[in-house]
Amino acid sequence: MAEFLEELLPIRVRLGASIEEDFAVEIVTTAGGSEYRRLLHALPRYRWRITYKLLRAQIGSQIQSLHRRAHGRYAGFRVACLDDRSTHADGVSAPTPLDHPLPRLSAGVYQLVKRYGVGGTPIGLGYPTRTLFKPVAGSVVVAKNSVQIVSGVTVDTTNGRVTISPAPLITDVVTGGCLFDLPARFDSALQVSAVGGDVRDTGEIDLIELINP
Repeated sequence: MAEFLEELLPIRVRLGASIEEDFAVEIVTTAGGSEYRRLLHALPRYRWRITYKLLRAQIGSQIQSLHRRAHGRYAGFRVACLDDRSTHADGVSAPTPLDHPLPRLSAGVYQLVKRYGVGGTPIGLGYPTRTLFKPVAGSVVVAKNSVQIVSGVTVDTTNGRVTISPAPLITDVVTGGCLFDLPARFDSALQVSAVGGDVRDTGEIDLIELINP
């Protein structure tokens, strides 16, 4: 896999930024009109289209500098999605230690996740579940059997894995929540236009979420 920069895209974006959420579905239509659909990945994938209007010096130190360090479309980085940054159901409120059951990876090691669409009846695939690879440092809260764990918890903010010591029993239910960034990469070239004086406009910059960074 390509490299990843553990830094956050500057989010001082100009009004008018847009976000697109979609599932990758392969559809084949027969001559008789029947459809055969195959889900390529079972969670919504985000795309962003953003624009910046900055002073020339800011472009060099922020957007253009990140674009160069990432070698354009090559390396990933963190993006704060303002409408989906918390494991809380509304995506923005403070996370709680009871937000989502955490999958057990090994003794005492669990993976941060977020389930979507909870509240209705899911199809056979279950609820779309996003693996949270990039939690925000200091925001992770976990619980065992509905009781918050206040000590013995360490978090790897580069992969979203939580280690609990002493390790819970395999029969214990471990839940957790956090604030999180989404891994993404540039999906377009960077164009800079002179607006006037020392002000520069970056035009539209496309970003795409990395499902497995």
